[in-house]
Amino acid sequence: MWRYFFAVLVMAVCLKTATAQNSDDQYRKPLKQVLTDIEQKYQVKIKYADTAVAGKWVTYADWKYRPDVEATLNNILQPLQMKVKKEGDNKFKLSNYEYYRWPVAEGWAELDRIAAQYHNLDEWEARKRELRPCIMEALQLSPLPAAPAAAPIVTPVRKHDGYTVENVALEILPGVWVNGSLYKPAKYSGKIPVILNPEGHWEKQRYRADCQLRCAAFARMGAMAFSYDLFAWGESLLQFKPEDHRRSLAMTIQVLGGIRILDYLLSLKSADPTRVGVTGGSGGGTHTTLLTAVDKRITVAAPVVSLSSYFYGGCPCESGMPVHNCAGRTDNVELAAMAAPRPQLVVSDGGDWTDRMPEHDFGYLQKIYSWYGHKENVENVHLPAEKHDYGINKRTAVYQFMAKTLKLNAAAILDASGKANETGITIEPEQAMYVFGDHGEKLPAHAVKGFEQLEAVFKAATQAARENQRYKIGLIDLMLLKRQKPGAITLTAELGADGVEVDMGGLGNRPTFDNKLLIDSVRNTFLQTAKANGVEIFSLAMTGYYAQSFCGREEYKRSIEDCIKTMQLMQVKTAFLPLGVQCDLKKNPEIRRAVVERLKVAGKMAAAAGVVIGIETPLDAKEEVKLLKEIGSPGIKIYFNFSNPLKEGRDLISELKTLGKDRICMIHATNKDSVWLQHDPQVDMYKVKQALDEMGWSGWLVIERSRDATKPRDTRYNYGANTAYLKKVFQGE
Repeated sequence: MWRYFFAVLVMAVCLKTATAQNSDDQYRKPLKQVLTDIEQKYQVKIKYADTAVAGKWVTYADWKYRPDVEATLNNILQPLQMKVKKEGDNKFKLSNYEYYRWPVAEGWAELDRIAAQYHNLDEWEARKRELRPCIMEALQLSPLPAAPAAAPIVTPVRKHDGYTVENVALEILPGVWVNGSLYKPAKYSGKIPVILNPEGHWEKQRYRADCQLRCAAFARMGAMAFSYDLFAWGESLLQFKPEDHRRSLAMTIQVLGGIRILDYLLSLKSADPTRVGVTGGSGGGTHTTLLTAVDKRITVAAPVVSLSSYFYGGCPCESGMPVHNCAGRTDNVELAAMAAPRPQLVVSDGGDWTDRMPEHDFGYLQKIYSWYGHKENVENVHLPAEKHDYGINKRTAVYQFMAKTLKLNAAAILDASGKANETGITIEPEQAMYVFGDHGEKLPAHAVKGFEQLEAVFKAATQAARENQRYKIGLIDLMLLKRQKPGAITLTAELGADGVEVDMGGLGNRPTFDNKLLIDSVRNTFLQTAKANGVEIFSLAMTGYYAQSFCGREEYKRSIEDCIKTMQLMQVKTAFLPLGVQCDLKKNPEIRRAVVERLKVAGKMAAAAGVVIGIETPLDAKEEVKLLKEIGSPGIKIYFNFSNPLKEGRDLISELKTLGKDRICMIHATNKDSVWLQHDPQVDMYKVKQALDEMGWSGWLVIERSRDATKPRDTRYNYGANTAYLKKVFQGE
């Protein structure tokens, strides 16, 4: 009997297998079975580990076969985020899909597409202005977190033949260090150049002989050179695990580390800020390009065996953050072009993804540099017979370049024929280059330990940076068509603004505003929504006085009291009070005395509560200065509106400077409705920023109008564009 049941079971399994191959089961087969079938069908060999295919299934497998084996493999593997690499005739190797590695033709085509967006220097400069703030935003470094107020940890100096070395740890976030070794000339006077050396992914990283040789050579030539670890490499492993290096945040921490190192080096009395170089190989080359793109203090750059239009960086520390999504997509060659016209040397070879640099990518760089009249400032040393390293020929090319561009003593390393002589340089043991002792015993007690702690520290630091941002971009709930509604807060967050001005409600014939914010449950909803979305409620607006008469209403005090009480409950420090059409001091000068008297009362109330009321008037800046003197209260300031001087033909910059930083509490940084700010011929926002920088002003830039006249009610369309533009101009550098 058991034989009978066994036979039935076998038949059932076979029947199920046979009937499974239909659309009900998506013609589903195990990947291993499909690959075996392909090997037999096409007479090829596919190399793979069983663990790579375990548990993976192919849907509609039989439908994906084509006469060509490579087309078949692509159809089968692409949905699984896998691919094969051809290793010879009829031989393939299975691997995971590499988002960062493109076919050469596709990479070139993408660079051509990118380049087609600009045709001259002005258009290219506009592109750069779009890219740089976006890169910092993508890295979550806009605004830049504040540096801890901690002194660098420096080891005793070690003296060698013609140079010295000391190890340095810099605290770049609370409890997080970037570690490196600083090489200096044994003897020097005056200011000397600085060269950053972000090291790549090669074994032993900055402890390697070629890293020590390079930095010691720079020091012998007369520069100070800083060689530093990648995140979760070298001494960073005292704080983090090796696998943390392949987290996307590694890219951000490495850029932040480079900026902090440059801050430190340029703070040294002997550093020459006009001669600053950076060079690194492989992943260090990627960060050479990235750091040069975002930090204008760098004057010369030399990315080595890294730059390519068809390779974006094979480690998340190079491509883990959405930097390449910026400005409608970019690539590393365009990022390298952002160095122009600063001198740049690109070193490439025949053994990696830089193998075809002279054929296409370098021509693009030359074109960008030629727009500045300095085509000669970008160079390419291509070594077709060499592989992926920072070997002697690559170092020699960089020595020659740095000597020329940074005015170093080339004779200290290069002979008359340009050949490098690195003899006499000491290759130190790894332990000699440690900052925190042979076993990490000198690591400070408050050091972060683990990636989760890093994420928490980074989140707190970036949040604090946003709160302390010099220029903040705000929206208005009334203009978002969400007057006194929590939805204005969530929309503000979605549009990327920093905060929202909440209206006090209508006034009408009431003695005070239709203010729901004094209701505990309503107010708490607003505050909780703001906190959850990272949006600041920075101002309350008494817009009811646009149509009502502040100078004529007998019960005006109650409305001011109502606003101030709400400000205190919501911890808001500034309110907006428009004087409105009935209190137009320019058209009706006879009401000036009544307005001044009432503003004196309001100012006294505001000052006593520790808040400020910002008023908007049609007067010019000189008259507003007089008005504020008559009022004589620190509780009343000007809420400056760009559109007021512009519609009168007055000079915007002069008006701002006449008022000065202490009389302006907030700014309506928009014009009349017509076009977006970026297209408005009346406002040069970069000149406005320069003027505010020179004045020393800081505060909220609030978007009121400047809507596209063809779509005035499309809030996302208008306020999204204007927010992005103001953030680029005022927060991008």
